[in-house]
Amino acid sequence: MGLPVPRPGPRNPENGGENTSKRRQRSYTREQYDMAMRILESGLSLYKAAKKLGIPDRTLRSWLEGSKPPMARWVPRPSPELAYVLGALIGNGTVTAVPRHNVYMIRLRVKDWEFAHHFSECLAKVLNKKVKKPRLDTTGKWDVQYYSKAFVCWYKHVREDLEKLRPYVEYGKETVRMFLRGLYDAEGTHYRCGRKEKISLYNTDKPLLCYVQRLLLRYFTIPARLNKHSKYKKQSWVLTIYGRGYSKIFLNEIGSRF
Repeated sequence: MGLPVPRPGPRNPENGGENTSKRRQRSYTREQYDMAMRILESGLSLYKAAKKLGIPDRTLRSWLEGSKPPMARWVPRPSPELAYVLGALIGNGTVTAVPRHNVYMIRLRVKDWEFAHHFSECLAKVLNKKVKKPRLDTTGKWDVQYYSKAFVCWYKHVREDLEKLRPYVEYGKETVRMFLRGLYDAEGTHYRCGRKEKISLYNTDKPLLCYVQRLLLRYFTIPARLNKHSKYKKQSWVLTIYGRGYSKIFLNEIGSRF
């Protein structure tokens, strides 16, 4: 009887499908990397630093030689592009982490090609990667996918608390504008009939809509009304800007691909 043939391990989209079953390594955070570099730069020996941090000396040596861990290869910096990406992802994106298979994916699937393309341009700039063209899937939607462990872990961390998002959203008026535009591009609607006009934003996350309500009023002097809505089976809410005047301000100051 021959020896059993080993089954191939999971493939990692971030490295072109390379088999990762033989390369599984401990995952280090950006904070661990930064601390290690500070300790090593202070003059502590490699051996003592490894013992103090609980990190193998060969790993620390590779960091000193310029090989950063995946979590330290990207650092979030406030920018209009990052703010737009955050708004779009919160509105209609998915961020997936599957540590077992080393898959960390950022994805947007929408019907509007221009929305998908602009999102791709912004995310590519944020991640310092080549822009990917949206692909049309079998459902007739434009699909954009990027992979970044550092971004996914960071996003999941800041998304759990609106206070953690504020430094990136409210860095300046332009980042506020782009965050709102990304969110409204994803989930906003514009209604106009005769003299009646309104702009609405639907979501099941009430604290998020309350935050958007404050941003509109504080940065653009646009009042909006928050009400319950029965659009989904799950309890949902709608934030509405009423009147042609305020709608015009929104379209001129923020804009959206309704």
